[in-house]
Amino acid sequence: MIYESSSGEYYSGLDIWMRFESGLWTPHDWDDETGQEWVRADDGTVITLTPITEAELPEGVSVTEIRDVEAVEDA
Repeated sequence: MIYESSSGEYYSGLDIWMRFESGLWTPHDWDDETGQEWVRADDGTVITLTPITEAELPEGVSVTEIRDVEAVEDA
């Protein structure tokens, strides 16, 4: 799953998980119907994450699979 953040950045599920594990982000809230998630950054900022399809990524942003893991890369 790919997510677009309220700050205009794109994250894969792995990117999000790694930020949770490192303590940079903390889960804040989520909507089971839309898949939207809200996380709190270590500076207290709340970030909205909205799931999107790969086709919705802007030109120059792509998804790379590395050993069954998705990562979002800027070109």
